[in-house]
Amino acid sequence: AERKMNIRQVTDGKEDYIELLRAGDPDESRIRKLLEKGELFLLEEHGKLRTLCIVIFSEEKKCEIKNIVTIKKDQGKGYGRYMIHYICEHYCAQYDWVYMKKERCLDIMEFCEKCGFSDEDEKYLKKELMSEIDTKRVINLAMEAGRMLLKNGGEIFRVEETMMRICHRFGVKYVDLFTLSHGLFICAGTDKEKLYTKVKQVPLSSTHLGIVAEVNDLSREIAAGHVGIEEAWKKLKQINKMPTKRISYQIAAAGLSAGGLGYLLGGTPMEAFVAIFVGCVVFAWSLFAGKHGISKILVHIVGGIIIASMALAAMQIPAFGNLRMEGIVTGGIMPLVPGLAFVNAIRDLADSDYLAGTVKMIDAVMVFVYIAIGVGAALTVYHHVLGGVL
Repeated sequence: AERKMNIRQVTDGKEDYIELLRAGDPDESRIRKLLEKGELFLLEEHGKLRTLCIVIFSEEKKCEIKNIVTIKKDQGKGYGRYMIHYICEHYCAQYDWVYMKKERCLDIMEFCEKCGFSDEDEKYLKKELMSEIDTKRVINLAMEAGRMLLKNGGEIFRVEETMMRICHRFGVKYVDLFTLSHGLFICAGTDKEKLYTKVKQVPLSSTHLGIVAEVNDLSREIAAGHVGIEEAWKKLKQINKMPTKRISYQIAAAGLSAGGLGYLLGGTPMEAFVAIFVGCVVFAWSLFAGKHGISKILVHIVGGIIIASMALAAMQIPAFGNLRMEGIVTGGIMPLVPGLAFVNAIRDLADSDYLAGTVKMIDAVMVFVYIAIGVGAALTVYHHVLGGVL
């Protein structure tokens, strides 16, 4: 079974761990000084403390492990090695090397050698932080960030820029990317490891710009060296679980956008008022259809039928006055129009991503066609079957 180890940094109450840290350094006053200027990490498994580690820093892109202690009964079980691995991943974005004083390592020299430390000089052992980076893990992290962006409406250039930024930050220098509207292809590697290739399909999905913004911000934090691999994975999982707005809010927003845009595009106030209700109903239908996996073609054809039918029904109500069909339909179709996909397609074409841009453009245009088929079908039934009278 996979071991569930968790490492956390302690900022308050560091003094509570002095007694345990004395197993690695009996000088209590020295431990207190280290805790004041360094950072303390705890490794826990199943809620029980297993290993402690103090790290301090210099201005020369170096960090030093001043004290690492594993509870006596847990020694030899891999906790210390896991802590070293975490420290390397955590600080590789800010520092190049981690050091340990030889005089503090006399009792654990074999452990240090197994962890990859080698002689620096007569006083120190050293280890390159980047040596602990798992290339496949970095690439998987970049792929997950790219998938989340592409799925939720991110542009091709943003997806590729984010993936490149993550790979380069963690020492994956050789990166080739190929991005489509519904797929990611990456081939990457380092001087020490062979090229690793991965492909991921990304089905077309609904847009969530909140996720796009959060992933974009996270990638910049990674590039700035503020976030390590472990923390980046945790943050991506949290971002991926970001909820959408409540359904009632979404429906209300769709209705208001239908009415507002209908009015801006030439509709009368009454036609815009009717378009609000049309927009609410057609968007509620699209949410229902999406939840039940109904075909995209059917969703938009039925949506067109709903829009035209409600417009025709509203025109028969004397209290609404003289309504025009186009004034209602123009606003009513707005919740179904793939505006973001259309704009992204233009952006991709402008960036010379012709294949991805063309695919998105065709997908957007076909939505317009499906809506037109639905509206046309409703009007045909109204005029030729019902004779133009309800």
